[in-house]
Amino acid sequence: MKIALVRGAFLNQYEGQLYYPLLDRHEIMAFCSKHPIHDQFPFPVVKLASPMDLAFGPMSRLKMPILNRLFIDAHWLMGLEKRLDGYDIAHCADIFYHFSHQCVMAKRQGRVKKVVATVFENIPFNNEGICGRKRFKREVIEGVDRFIAISERSKAALMLEGTDENKISVVGQRIDTKRFKPVKRDFYKKKITILFTGRLEFYKGVYEIIYSAKRLLSDPDLKEYKLRFVLVGDGGEKAKLETLIERLSLGKNVIIMSAEYGKMTSFYDAADIFVAPSRATSTYQEQFSTVLLEAQASGLPIVTTYSGGIPENVEGAALMANPGDFYSISGALKKLILNGKLRKSLGEEARKHSLKYDVRLGAKEIERIYEEVLSS
Repeated sequence: MKIALVRGAFLNQYEGQLYYPLLDRHEIMAFCSKHPIHDQFPFPVVKLASPMDLAFGPMSRLKMPILNRLFIDAHWLMGLEKRLDGYDIAHCADIFYHFSHQCVMAKRQGRVKKVVATVFENIPFNNEGICGRKRFKREVIEGVDRFIAISERSKAALMLEGTDENKISVVGQRIDTKRFKPVKRDFYKKKITILFTGRLEFYKGVYEIIYSAKRLLSDPDLKEYKLRFVLVGDGGEKAKLETLIERLSLGKNVIIMSAEYGKMTSFYDAADIFVAPSRATSTYQEQFSTVLLEAQASGLPIVTTYSGGIPENVEGAALMANPGDFYSISGALKKLILNGKLRKSLGEEARKHSLKYDVRLGAKEIERIYEEVLSS
């Protein structure tokens, strides 16, 4: 099969690894904007001009509303329709992005045989505030041959928007469990590293991590423990978080740093507990969370929250806390800090649970879907 993986500015290695096992059997080409999240892959990458290229740099948050209104959605790829000539499948993402609409238009023009769309969105009728978005979504729902929802919640949102259930398959996000794997840990030591990885944004619950850190470091029950909190990532709240850390005198115990994706395993290996305290906003709730899969595959005990697709992701392999509630989150972390036996058992359960989300199993499901779509 000849497959076009269309992701615009969102092309990334987290999702891209799902397609690596298919490369020995199929021809895969990725299409993105000039500045994607990642651009180094074992398959070819074609960068096309996009309004998203103008959103980079200073005042990017102010530029996006203007660009979206000018283009209905700024994730438009110049000349994409013609570049899809001769492809068997154009595989896009979500129903409101401009590049997904372009894939459907390319199919109407007879340039590509079939269109498959992975759907991350799990809030029904979201992203409709800009004129033209509803039409985009309606035409994508009608024109896509098969939807791949990353969770049952995403599937339910699609169905509420009028998608035929027979057009939807559920394939969760995936992780390379041969790359992310457990290391030998001392579950009874007094020096504990608590790790967060991901975007430094409000909806990721990053402020709750800082508040929890202050509470735990001041807890007399934990005076024998040396606690270290490491936040690996970047985002719009970074500067405010650094100011908060200084205000709370946490500079010796809380560290914010960035890292390339290729080096992420070292952070999981050095950690004792993983925390992912996502919280919902009016326009976002956690879609599934690849970092939770990475932590599980690494055999880490986890504290996370009831937000979006997280309960479906971790099932029973984590301690759950209330989103937006630092008291609940810090309480769950304290329980793990004080109980090495619980950390060990949860880490083992997490690793076992992660194996069903291995990229090789996911690639087989994707390949089967492609074959079904092309034979219909």
